[in-house]
Amino acid sequence: MDHIRLAIVGCGTISRMNAPGYLRDERCEIVALCDPIRERAEEFAAEWRISPAIYTDYEVVLADRNVDAVELLTPTHLHADQIIAGLEAGKHVSCQKPIAVSMAEADRIGEAVAKAQTLFRISENFLFYPPIVKAKELLDSGAIGDPNMVRIRTVVGSYELTVNDFDLADGAMEWRSDAARQPGGKLYDDGVHKYATAMYWVGDFESVYSIVTKPDDFIVEAPSSSMWRFKDRNCLGVIDYALADEMPLRSSYYPMDEFFEIVGPKGMIWVTRCTGEMLDMPPVILHRGSESTGFDVPMDWIEGFHGAARNFIDCIISGEQPVMDFEFARKVLQAALGVYRSSDLDMPLDLATIE
Repeated sequence: MDHIRLAIVGCGTISRMNAPGYLRDERCEIVALCDPIRERAEEFAAEWRISPAIYTDYEVVLADRNVDAVELLTPTHLHADQIIAGLEAGKHVSCQKPIAVSMAEADRIGEAVAKAQTLFRISENFLFYPPIVKAKELLDSGAIGDPNMVRIRTVVGSYELTVNDFDLADGAMEWRSDAARQPGGKLYDDGVHKYATAMYWVGDFESVYSIVTKPDDFIVEAPSSSMWRFKDRNCLGVIDYALADEMPLRSSYYPMDEFFEIVGPKGMIWVTRCTGEMLDMPPVILHRGSESTGFDVPMDWIEGFHGAARNFIDCIISGEQPVMDFEFARKVLQAALGVYRSSDLDMPLDLATIE
C-alpha cells in the first residue's frame, strides 16, 4: 500500500490542526468527512478544497470500502467504542488523545488492538513538535548527562482577551465541562500532552503526588501542582498549572503558554514555547557552565500535528508501529488518573494501583 485513503471523523476545533498534515501529504487522500452536524463537515470540505464523501454516521464510514484508515477527532468518552469498531472493521485507527476516560475502557481497547490486523495509535502532536524533538536529541546525545529533574510549567490566560484567528467550535467546551463524561479538566485533557512528553524524554512514571484545585467551572484546575518519580531513574518531574485569566496571552492557538526545563549534572535544556508565544527567545536553549546555545528549529505549534500525520502515513505504508502505541497511551492515561487519585487521598500514589 503506497496511497492511504483517510476518513476524518469529527469536524470540531482540533480537526483544523490535524487535517492540514494529511492534506499536504501526497501519499494520503481525505476521502471522507464525518460529523453529526453535516453542514460542519461540508464547510470544512469547502475550506480544504476537497470533495470527500460526507457522512453523519460513523458506522457508514466503517462500511465504506474506499476508506483505509480513520482519524478519530471525537469527544473522549466516545473513543473506546469507536476505536474498537474501527479496528474490528479492518481500518487503521488513529485517535486523538486521551485514549479513554477510564482504565477499564483502555483495557477493552487493548484487547481489540491485540486481535487487530491493522495499526492503532493515539495521535500526540507534542511528540512531533520540533523543539520537543530537539530536546530529546540533546538528551540522547548526553549533552546534560542523566537528567535528574524535569519541570513543565503551564499558564492559562484569558480566552476573552486573547486575540487571534483560532476560534473554538460550538459545543467544544460542553462535553469537556461534564463530569459525567470527563474524569477531569486541564490536568486530564491537556495534561496528557505533558505526561507523554516527560515519558518520551526520560521514561515511565512510578509514583505521583498531587495537589489539584477543583474550580467551579471544572476545567481550569489552577493552581495545581504534581510531582512524579520516574521508574528506575534518579529523576523527579514537576508539572504546574497556573491561572492568569485577566491577562491576554500571545498565542496563535489556545490562550496557554508552556515552559519546559530538563536538568542534568552537566547542564540544562529549556524549551521556551509550545502552544503560546510569550518569550522572545530561541525555542530550545542548552545551558552548560557559562555557555548558552540556542537552536532555531521550527516552532509553530501546528508543526507537531504535521509530524503526527506524517508518522501515521509512514507507518501504514511501512507496516511499522506508529509512535504512541497502546501501551504508551495506557501509561499516560494511568498517570493522568493518578494525579486526581493522589490529590483526593492527599498522599503519594504508586501508579501501578491505578487499574
